[in-house]
Amino acid sequence: MADRAFDARTNLRSLRLRAVMTQEELAAKAGLGIRTVRDIESGRVRPQPKTLRLLTEALGLGAADRGRLSDELRRTDPVPRELPMALAAFAGRGPQMDALFAAVDEGAAVVAIHGMAGVGKTSLAVRAAHALAPRFPDGQVFVDLHGFTHPAGPRRGIESVLTRVLRSLHGADRPLPSDLDELTSRYRSAVADRRVLLVFDNAAGAEQLGALLPGVPGSLVLATSRHDLSPLAGAYTMALEPPAMRDAVAMLSAAVADRITDEEAVAIAERCGSLPLAMGLAAARLRSRPQWRVEDLLIRLAGHGLLDEFGMGHQGVAGALRGSYVELDPAHRRLFRRLGLAPGDDVDVHAAAALCEADAERTAAMLEALVDVHLVETRAPGRYRLHDLVRQFAAGLAAAEETEADRDGVLRRLFDWYLDAADTACTSRYPGYARLLGGAGTAAVPGLDDPARAGRWLAEERENLVAVARFAGEAGFGSVAWRLADTLRGHAFMDMGAADFLALGQAALHGARAEASPAGEATAALFMSTAYVKDRDFEAVIRHSERAVELSQRLGWDFGRASAHHNLALASWNLGRLRAALEHGEAALAMNREGGRARAVSVNLGALGVVHGDMGRPRVELRLLEEALELAEEVDDVRLQASHLRSLTSVWIRLGSVATAERCLNRLMMIEADAGAREISASSAVYIAELHSARGRHLDALEHADLVVRQAALRGDRLAKASGLVSVAVALNGLKRSEEAVDAAARALEVVDGGLPGTRIRALVERAVASIALDRPDAAEADAGLILELAREGGYRAAEAAALDIMSEVRLRAGDAAAAREHRSEVEAICTEMDAPVPARFKAASV
Repeated sequence: MADRAFDARTNLRSLRLRAVMTQEELAAKAGLGIRTVRDIESGRVRPQPKTLRLLTEALGLGAADRGRLSDELRRTDPVPRELPMALAAFAGRGPQMDALFAAVDEGAAVVAIHGMAGVGKTSLAVRAAHALAPRFPDGQVFVDLHGFTHPAGPRRGIESVLTRVLRSLHGADRPLPSDLDELTSRYRSAVADRRVLLVFDNAAGAEQLGALLPGVPGSLVLATSRHDLSPLAGAYTMALEPPAMRDAVAMLSAAVADRITDEEAVAIAERCGSLPLAMGLAAARLRSRPQWRVEDLLIRLAGHGLLDEFGMGHQGVAGALRGSYVELDPAHRRLFRRLGLAPGDDVDVHAAAALCEADAERTAAMLEALVDVHLVETRAPGRYRLHDLVRQFAAGLAAAEETEADRDGVLRRLFDWYLDAADTACTSRYPGYARLLGGAGTAAVPGLDDPARAGRWLAEERENLVAVARFAGEAGFGSVAWRLADTLRGHAFMDMGAADFLALGQAALHGARAEASPAGEATAALFMSTAYVKDRDFEAVIRHSERAVELSQRLGWDFGRASAHHNLALASWNLGRLRAALEHGEAALAMNREGGRARAVSVNLGALGVVHGDMGRPRVELRLLEEALELAEEVDDVRLQASHLRSLTSVWIRLGSVATAERCLNRLMMIEADAGAREISASSAVYIAELHSARGRHLDALEHADLVVRQAALRGDRLAKASGLVSVAVALNGLKRSEEAVDAAARALEVVDGGLPGTRIRALVERAVASIALDRPDAAEADAGLILELAREGGYRAAEAAALDIMSEVRLRAGDAAAAREHRSEVEAICTEMDAPVPARFKAASV
């Protein structure tokens, strides 16, 4: 749950940019001073109601956008309040609390509590965090790092934790980088601006915590672990032991008020080894049985033989858990021990119902009963989990009390439930993706036929779905892993991080190979190729796509083969192999046309159009993109329409029709606004920058290009960052700021690092143009020669014309008019062939 705190940053800037207006133009149209607009956008002032009205009128906003502007001018970053409820019966631990507070008072930025399982580390940390919370007004974040989760469950990676914390601090709608270094920098910057209390529970050790420590003082980290955390530099570390008998008695007396004498509390504490987890479970059992005497509880805690059988490492815990377990009826026992078999971190009611073979209503009641006796935890409404030690105990019970066949049957029912629910959700949310199986989901969870509800369910279950696939791939349920991959490919591409995407694909591939399943390997290969498209490892895309083509052809799975050819086209285009991109794109298009798959045809046409454009065929590009847009409108896919409108904006600019390009861009802005976008996306801003440059509005172009670079850096998107830097260089060249243009182009070249030939060519063009302006003909000619080599090797006909144009200018300025005319003639011939305008980058455009 989050409170809200004022943050003056506003959405005015994004609405202004969407309207393609400068600050000066907006100020003039609204009858306001330029400084007023600038101060509102920077967050220095709040607008008065009259100012707000003038701005909305000047921008021509509809009702929805007026509300969005009004809300955003008062937009707030979340102030997270995530601390779990402190134990009402918390008692004892006075010396530890005093020492912890003294350390914080003396300036400790990290307090690390370590000790054995069940010793009360989390309870102490949460209690201290609640007491310290007023000192940290910018929020309190609680993250379970799952450092000692069961082997089949997911241990949180650093990327996952950083993403989790940043979303708590900034909200879920801000783009985040995928690169770990970028993510870490973003995290430390966010924390540096706040006074935040960060509770990292259940850490694997000091190494896991290292990347989570803030870079500057001001915030506080409270961490717990079963491992010694003293290696953390500068941390105040506390080794927590089981409480002294006096504190143990106080804990039990607080938990079971008026039911227990000090002597009886001593007896229970001794039987539980003074371990707070065990004592808490024992007290919960006593509270839930008002007719019991303490003597009855002690008898039930007397058996210790179960401990060694389960390898729990402490008699008191096993005794307390067993005492709670034996008091359950058979149905509750069955549900409890089967919860220990679930691979994920938690379950919802429907997944639990699959485990225990009961209906959802009955299962919900049983889960709540298990929560009441402290065998099950609930940290979010409708979701249930087991403490790590309790999970081990439950899994041990399942191994001891159920046959292997029964356990396999339980897992198969659970896996079938996940497959069915995921099938229904993905059929609803991502209907246009190639799947070998699926489409027959029976709505295992009510409401998953609604795309929005399906999206929320997939987000909630993401970690569990990955954990199920990993477990299934390793534990002899290989078909589950690859069928999940087959089902989830659309979701993974659109909404899953690259790390989880690849982990799911590896599990699918392992499971398919373990079962020697050609169908499984075909779906896994296609899944992996798509994962590497998202990860931007295009050589890996080609390896897996070629395998997917081969296997899909054997199976007669034309949709899968078409999708693999499309991935090959994307990879080839990004690697500068335009002829191969054209070949694979045409193969995909032909198969999808024959199969009547309108959305897939639209996707293929869009990709092919861009390839033709790079090959110097803008009129072909235009025709293909217009057909692609028409099909996207027919299937009502607004994301696809937006993609095609971006490409159409670019091709119309290159054909010299800036007005038509602007109409395409305006349609794009309306689509993004209708989708609830609060800011201009980097993918759209790059085309706005291109349009401004074409209109000679280079300052506005620079503003949008900078936005592209910033957003790409936050996401860790190398391709988008390089593209944005090229747009920066274009704008700077237009402003005659040539040294800065050289620097921006050089940074783009550094980002692409010898790859991404199309972007590399564009960066070289801008650097050469700037070098000419700086009277560095040798540098310009060297870059032009490299452009020409790359263009002719890859088939970039328009880039070839640009290189020759640069060479013509260099020769002209050197006084070699004949050579200049020869190069210029080549440029004109290429442009005539392309049916495109002749470049006019230089004042002396004719020779």
